[in-house]
Amino acid sequence: MIGQKRSLEDTVGPAIAPMLEKSFEKIALSIARDNGGTFWCRLCDRGPFTKRGFYLHLIRVHYRDLEYLVEEELKRALEVVRR
Repeated sequence: MIGQKRSLEDTVGPAIAPMLEKSFEKIALSIARDNGGTFWCRLCDRGPFTKRGFYLHLIRVHYRDLEYLVEEELKRALEVVRR
């Protein structure tokens, strides 16, 4: 399994996957601002970054922030499914 990519549906199941895709899209829109090929970080208002530079910035500077955002979205999605 090492080196294999798994789809979101394989990871969380077909019932939750569409909901999480929407949640992840919402997170992406809240952290990035695209200015014609360059990216700006909405978490700290730094930029401009290339696509790769933005990725590196997020991993190095905002790893915990991203972890928290994803965790909260997962909790919210699971609450909706439980109802």
